[in-house]
Amino acid sequence: MEFVHNAIGRRVPTEVNGRKKKPFKEAFDPEYSEPLAGRPGSARMHSGKSKVTTLDNVMELIEDGDTISYPHYYRLGDVCLKMIVDKLREKGKKDIHILGNAFFDNCVPWLPQAFKDGTISGISGSCYRSMGNHVMAGDFLPWVINRYGHGNRVRRFHTGEEKVKVAFGPVPIADKWGNANGLMGNPDSWVGPLGLFLADSLWAENVCLLTGEISNHYLFPRSISMVDVDFVIKVDNPGNSSGIGSGTLNIDKIRANRFNSIIAKQVLDVMQAAETIFNGFNFQVGSGAGLIVLDEIKKILQQKKIKAGFAIGGCTSLHVEMLQEGLIENLLHGQCFETSEKVIKSMLYDHNHYEVSTGEYEDMANKENTVNMLDVSVLTALEIDTKFNVNSICANGRIIGGIGGAQGVAAGSDLTIMFLPLATGKKEKNLGFPKIVEDVYTVSVPGEVIDVVVTEDYISINPESKSSHIDALISNAEKFDLKIVSIEELHKLSDKKAAEYGETPPRPELTDIPVEVIEWRDGTLLDTIFKPVV
Repeated sequence: MEFVHNAIGRRVPTEVNGRKKKPFKEAFDPEYSEPLAGRPGSARMHSGKSKVTTLDNVMELIEDGDTISYPHYYRLGDVCLKMIVDKLREKGKKDIHILGNAFFDNCVPWLPQAFKDGTISGISGSCYRSMGNHVMAGDFLPWVINRYGHGNRVRRFHTGEEKVKVAFGPVPIADKWGNANGLMGNPDSWVGPLGLFLADSLWAENVCLLTGEISNHYLFPRSISMVDVDFVIKVDNPGNSSGIGSGTLNIDKIRANRFNSIIAKQVLDVMQAAETIFNGFNFQVGSGAGLIVLDEIKKILQQKKIKAGFAIGGCTSLHVEMLQEGLIENLLHGQCFETSEKVIKSMLYDHNHYEVSTGEYEDMANKENTVNMLDVSVLTALEIDTKFNVNSICANGRIIGGIGGAQGVAAGSDLTIMFLPLATGKKEKNLGFPKIVEDVYTVSVPGEVIDVVVTEDYISINPESKSSHIDALISNAEKFDLKIVSIEELHKLSDKKAAEYGETPPRPELTDIPVEVIEWRDGTLLDTIFKPVV
């Protein structure tokens, strides 16, 4: 296999799974251009008859070597992908590829087993934790995992890079003609927005809904339209809402964690010093400590009697409260992390709570993206290096995280704030882990799109930042008691803090065998993960 070094010095292959790949050049490559794909398939007569059928009938369309697609929005509550793989095996299908978003612990052991018996020969998307262990062990070789962000998955459809025979989408409710939403039906299967599946429904040759409930009446609202759907299959359970949540959403429990409270204050002080909280500002914050930031933003908006223009991302009850109190003008909802009645009812009845597709959010092949309208965003990482490169994937050789929408958010936001602890460790095991390092284990976001790194005690500003808020941040730093240091100094402080816990273990020795590649938003290769020496 031939390798080259990309613009950030990372060694990447020139070909992955038989496809030629280009090395990463820069975050905003002025030469980026790709032709857009037409819709596959052919027109045929229809007469308003029911599209309800069986999985056995749909399986007849799939041939050995085909690609199917599947969204991940049920996360740990997903049950239908296993059902599909089991049916593929029952029908004797071989060498099938799955174009996914993400694969979680609930895919183990049956998905790796499907590789062993030849039913599945390739998957694309982010593999987390237990699935990541299988990646690092080389269990999917010779297939090399393609890891990409949400918008890049849409780009692959949009430009014709992926040819999907059948797209399968689990939904709580659909009508017999193929209209569907994630807001009605059995509450145990509510999933919220279906924007992660919209591209599948537009560019797959055949589109099949797996629904918990079939309505004989024209379904409104609809996230997926009957004009794009070929088949509707009734299933006992499309997925469990209980598996969707991303960590605790209890603000009191989050505040009880000392690190969360300290880092949230630091982030909020950076936002205020940078003058990013103003009437009509647009923002995205994440979960965990990000919810404390959101709660404090709420108080500031109330005090100043101003409102945000829009908030976007994984929405929670707190977002909905701010919307309904008039503190946020519009709530843009692309993926659900809380399927509470408050959130779902808001999507159904609040006129300014909008469902947005992943493509609108951050597909580079589109003519504009919502992320480009963000004034400020707050993200987190496993580690950051002295070139501001971000790693959200590997912890000392263990794959535990993903990319999600972080690449697009970081690139599009005027001010991108990345927070993380200075170091972590286990004193009882004499182990310390610096989080600001000379070189990250894996690059998931290039440093050129990161403006500020925030830790518990210090912040570091990227000297190459083009954010319009940097001058204000520097001018107002003392007012908010912000300690600004260079990224090199932050690296030294991180090493010192890690030493308080214990020794930093060496990184694992690696073979020359790639098990995964990480793509940038435009499909170029950011980095390669190599199989460790056993």
